[in-house]
Amino acid sequence: MKKNSGRTAQDKRDDKKFMKIALKLSQRATGFTEPNPLVGAVAVKNGKILACGYHQTFGMKHAETMALENLTVPGTTLYLTLEPCSHFGKTSPCVDLIIAKKVRRVVTAMTDPNPLVNGSGIRKLQAHGILTNCGLFSDWAAFVNRHYLKAIKTETPYVTLHAGVSLDGKLTDRSGRSRWITSEESRRFSHSLRGEFSAILAGHKTILADDPHLTLREAGWEGKTLFRVVLDSANSLPGRLNIFKDQDRFPLVIFSSRHAADQKKKVARHFFVRSNANGLVLPDILRELSQLGIASLLVEGGGQVIDSFIREQLFDEMTLFISRKIIGGRASGQLFASGCTRLERALELKCCQWSEYASGYIMRGFRPCLPV
Repeated sequence: MKKNSGRTAQDKRDDKKFMKIALKLSQRATGFTEPNPLVGAVAVKNGKILACGYHQTFGMKHAETMALENLTVPGTTLYLTLEPCSHFGKTSPCVDLIIAKKVRRVVTAMTDPNPLVNGSGIRKLQAHGILTNCGLFSDWAAFVNRHYLKAIKTETPYVTLHAGVSLDGKLTDRSGRSRWITSEESRRFSHSLRGEFSAILAGHKTILADDPHLTLREAGWEGKTLFRVVLDSANSLPGRLNIFKDQDRFPLVIFSSRHAADQKKKVARHFFVRSNANGLVLPDILRELSQLGIASLLVEGGGQVIDSFIREQLFDEMTLFISRKIIGGRASGQLFASGCTRLERALELKCCQWSEYASGYIMRGFRPCLPV
């Protein structure tokens, strides 16, 4: 990548200031752009912001267009949280617009690993004499786009495990009941969390026991599409359940075993995949979801499903809503019932973020080997 020379300390401070603005702008669209990335753009000249924009919704204008389409002033510096695209997709290449608007310099937080881009956008800018600088706040940018980066690099969704647990890590009481371990306040936070993802997943037992809608009811997520994924190995869920409603905005995806006695599809997106002694083969499910354009998946349970994702190390992040209750009991449902064979193989999360609210805590942690 071409490096800029002669940058003053004030120039570098300005770069940081405007890139921070672009990154914060990009996060406004969290949950609405997938499988596209979150991107923010800020156009600056002589230390003043002339225009800015962010990619608001999948299929709509890119951040570069939002910032530049009405800008007539040449010689600007454009701050982008991700390398501009150089290919035709749902929109025309953003690099062509940048060149046409006579932007002098482009500062990007990171390159785009999409094989259709992957450095070609920056190279085309350089070929037209535009100064470039890449890598400013790259860690921040990668975290913001962790869903996109995992999906584009591995062709499987970014997986977050989500559960409400007691202070001693119980999912249920000893009779198997989970209502209500956490408070109404935490359930509101929990429902809003769904909006950050492309899809939500639950298992057969949870669907039968709770008859959930698995939809978005919190303010701020109006108009968002959320796929609902249900694991039903035996293909035995009755059609009267709530998950079979509201399929326009909340499409239903069902996975059943290839060995199920009933092989009749109940919805358009009903897949029959491999199964083994542990249940449905999760990698097969993740690959199918990727083919549907699902870049991120929130796994809500129940206990067996969450245990399977932990045991097979098929998750990237864990978010727990922790109440102040202590349930106890050997028969109570646990977060990781399979357990580890040796203490040195215990699951250890990194970069854990803790928040306290009136009736408990929220913990968000990450697997050590994130593929970003």
